[in-house]
Amino acid sequence: MPLKRLAKFFAGPLPHLSREEALKVFKRDHFKCYYCGLDGLDKYENWLILTIDHVHPHAKGGARSMNNLVTSCQPCNLIKGKRIYKSLQEAKEYVLTKREEWRQVFLQQVKAE
Repeated sequence: MPLKRLAKFFAGPLPHLSREEALKVFKRDHFKCYYCGLDGLDKYENWLILTIDHVHPHAKGGARSMNNLVTSCQPCNLIKGKRIYKSLQEAKEYVLTKREEWRQVFLQQVKAE
């Protein structure tokens, strides 16, 4: 068993970001998804799906520092996943491309029914 997995087994998962830390990121980013621009202050339902994304995934060794955290909506965070990108811009381009691909699939499915 790799050492990291052993450490997690004995020590448990690392704690989540505190509410205060998350709010600092949300405020810095004006409650907007970095990837798609969803405005969390526009309506309550948008605010509900905002999350904090680790630019360099925490699961792959990314830090919990402010320069590695951005505001993201849940769909964009899910699309970005745990992949490692050369830059934040590359991650954004990937997410927007995938969102558009999924939009086309959705539209095709709606027309088919």
